[in-house]
Amino acid sequence: MADVLHAPALYLYPLLAGMLLGVLQIVLFFVGAGHFDHGGGEDGAVDHLLDATHLGDVFDWLNFGRVPFAILILLLLVTFGMVGIMLWQIFPVLPAWSYAFGAAPAAVMVTKITGGWIARLLPQDESYAVNHDHLVGHRGTVSLGPLDDGRPGSIRVRDEHGELHTLRARPADAGMKIEKGAVVVVVKAAEGPGRVWLVVPFEEHI
Repeated sequence: MADVLHAPALYLYPLLAGMLLGVLQIVLFFVGAGHFDHGGGEDGAVDHLLDATHLGDVFDWLNFGRVPFAILILLLLVTFGMVGIMLWQIFPVLPAWSYAFGAAPAAVMVTKITGGWIARLLPQDESYAVNHDHLVGHRGTVSLGPLDDGRPGSIRVRDEHGELHTLRARPADAGMKIEKGAVVVVVKAAEGPGRVWLVVPFEEHI
């Protein structure tokens, strides 16, 4: 244990942070505050931030939406720290930063695999990501565009409670181009990975 405490800070601090996060989640669970919010809490806020970014696709691949965000971060931090420290102990002559080339991929793969196992153990009637199906039929405005057959852009949509959501979107019809600032209607979720929503111009939807 003493050797571990003298490990490079690049790996020791993530390991300790991940372990602290795990202890915190256990404490919150036993005091009754550890239920992961499915709508507007911890995972809801993170989901809202990621929806308009390509980083959301990465977290989708890591099982975000099926596994609580805090668990994924815990797995990433602990694995990165542990593998980095193991490599430091095996190859002590190498510079500390070089171990990240092994620790980072290992952290991603362990998080992906372990997250998949955890997802299968969690109740199937619960979701740990915000469900935006209720926004189908709502009007929004293109905030990052134009929307076309290329990379998805972004739209901003208000729900029935007046809360603003930012969604990645593309036109429902191939070959269509919708300019930034245009009013659109959310039609449905696109098939495939990621959170991309299909939209049509508001006038066409009428």
